[in-house]
Amino acid sequence: MFFWCCVVLFASAGWSVDAAEGMTGEPRAVPVNDTEVLRAAHFAVSEFNAEQRVAYKLVSIKSVVAGVNYILEVLLGRAKCQSLSAELRCRFVVTEMPWNGSRALTKKKCRPSN
Repeated sequence: MFFWCCVVLFASAGWSVDAAEGMTGEPRAVPVNDTEVLRAAHFAVSEFNAEQRVAYKLVSIKSVVAGVNYILEVLLGRAKCQSLSAELRCRFVVTEMPWNGSRALTKKKCRPSN
């Protein structure tokens, strides 16, 4: 059975900000339990798993930046908790366009975690 397990979350995002807060698209801290951050992360892992022979689960998120482009640095472990030796470090970019309701995994790059 596939399930999610979020162990450690660190997040930042670049949302539209006014001049007093910095440049538009500049990364800024967001709550680690932000619904949109978690939704983007779950989507990225689901899309990644659709292409793999083995299901992975979300273990941690390191960062999210750039407005509606969520750049996720995640640690993925096998879905069976007793078999976490095959962890992957992945960088996903999830592009969301809220005005038309679309979401896409636009980039993915994974390597074994050492």
